[in-house]
Amino acid sequence: MLRRWTVIGAAPLLIGTFILRTSSGAGTVILGLFLAQLTGHGSRTITSIDVGLIAVAFSITELSFAPFMGALSDRWGRRKFLIVGPLLGLVGVALLLFTPTANPLPYLLAIQALGGISSSMQVPTVLGYLADYTSKDQAHRMRIMSLYELATSGGIGVGVVVGGLIWDHFGRYAFAVLASFYMLVAICMSLAPKVQQAVERTKLRMLATRYWRILHTPRLFIFIPAWISMSAIVGVWLSSQLPYILTVHRSNVHQLLVGSMSGPGAGGRLSLILGAVALYFGLCLLFWAFFLNRLPRLVLMLTSIVGVYLFCIAMTGVNHRGVGHEALLIIWTPVLLIGVFAETSFAPAALAYLADISESTMRDRGLVMGLYSVFLGLGQLFGSGLGGVFARAFDFDGLIYLTAILGCIALACLLYLHWYEKRHLASAQQKAA
Repeated sequence: MLRRWTVIGAAPLLIGTFILRTSSGAGTVILGLFLAQLTGHGSRTITSIDVGLIAVAFSITELSFAPFMGALSDRWGRRKFLIVGPLLGLVGVALLLFTPTANPLPYLLAIQALGGISSSMQVPTVLGYLADYTSKDQAHRMRIMSLYELATSGGIGVGVVVGGLIWDHFGRYAFAVLASFYMLVAICMSLAPKVQQAVERTKLRMLATRYWRILHTPRLFIFIPAWISMSAIVGVWLSSQLPYILTVHRSNVHQLLVGSMSGPGAGGRLSLILGAVALYFGLCLLFWAFFLNRLPRLVLMLTSIVGVYLFCIAMTGVNHRGVGHEALLIIWTPVLLIGVFAETSFAPAALAYLADISESTMRDRGLVMGLYSVFLGLGQLFGSGLGGVFARAFDFDGLIYLTAILGCIALACLLYLHWYEKRHLASAQQKAA
């Protein structure tokens, strides 16, 4: 039975994480709606490429600073970073209230960079804190980490649902609401109990050498491009690009989804749809959590590629169904649901596969598992940036084209990995005989 005080002690941090992720999910939707509103104002309009650049500014800053901030928290103490991180986030979203309408891109890029620094301080510090907190209760560490993952995914889902509603009620002042969320996060983090922290003395050169050796593990090295490609698909569809395209004040007679949710009440409609998608996505993940061990990891990941292409086919059908042909949604909606269901098998299968790889490097298991976040972030960075380029050239179809290309890259890598593992297994069996 989980010790009551273990959960109670971690509650402020878990609640703060939930609020932080709620603000993050809501902020993605609100920013997309805000950028769509800016289009057509001032001397320079916001384009799809600009939206992609804004997402890239956040991601590249977070990825660049996360290892540095994690190392500093090891040496200076994590509690300072737990509180300062959300306060920087508060400043960032509050400054969005003052975005100029004339040439707003440089201002928005700077604000997103500040948000990236805030996130880079928060994520590694929270995970490090939880590891310290459960160091004397390692039997229950996994449960605490599971609660953290639940707070993270649940918060993002709630944020996506409420983001559009907040925008409809407060408009531009929705950023003030997000700022209040960050204040609550800082308060929660300040209530987290003190823990004993071991100071890290490992030299940077030794750490870099270990990372380099792990990255050259054949199975992992082959897996990385597939991993980044699938993460990039997440970046394509879960950035501000999608809300922007759906709510921008223009239309495309050949692509019905462009601007399909613009006008009064757009935020509420968008939140309703994204909330339903988030709920379905969560139910799919719950299914795979129970049935993951019944199929080989690589088979599940290859199944997810099939889901990617079913998703692309369905979205193409919905986007090009033609005016007055809403009855075709009866055909495309089931295909879309099946595609998303199959696609969601990748993330849990990839984590399990990574854990399998870590068995051969048990001393550095934490380093191996930590790579998941790094390449997830890199993939989302590429997906967000390329998504802006493709959307600029092809509107909504651009997102579909890019998803199909990334699916091809992932498929090629996974097929090669499947061939490599079969050959490696056959070689091991011959040596055993």
